[in-house]
Amino acid sequence: MRRRYEFVQLDVFTRTRLMGNPLAVVTDARGLTDDEMQKLAREMNLSETTFIVPRAPEVEAREGHCVRIFTIEEELPFAGHPTLGTALYLHSTLARQADHVVLHLNIGKVPVRFAPDSQSAIIDQIDGKIFGEMRQPDPEFGPTLPPHDIARISGNGPWRNCVGVAKPSHLDRIAVRHCAVS
Repeated sequence: MRRRYEFVQLDVFTRTRLMGNPLAVVTDARGLTDDEMQKLAREMNLSETTFIVPRAPEVEAREGHCVRIFTIEEELPFAGHPTLGTALYLHSTLARQADHVVLHLNIGKVPVRFAPDSQSAIIDQIDGKIFGEMRQPDPEFGPTLPPHDIARISGNGPWRNCVGVAKPSHLDRIAVRHCAVS
């Protein structure tokens, strides 16, 4: 049996078409397996693809809109531009316009508030004239690794690590410290 799934592609963090961070949003992913979502994300070939999994209205009102985020390689518990982009899509398509949308991601609930970004903004259109702000949980960090473990894991000795600089004149300020790594 053939199934059809609609998606939209958005440009996040920009007011200009074909600029910013691209995002594919599958608007109703009910019936897709984890493996199928992963394959579709790989087929989209964008940094992230989101999948909205609609639930009963009373559940969405209480728990938020269920959204899953996939890269071409794996599912992510959270990512910034997919969260904002998907929330903006939902905000623009919901029958009842509210000043916020709550997404339920793999890290839990993430509220996203919206406000017009200029006097000429049209609140019910995805037109780049609206500002979204999210309140995600604070990040959790693992243990800090000692430099010799990083060198061993990355396969790079400290003499081969690269450092980016904004201007060539900044190279004068870099102090190289040589240390033995075992």
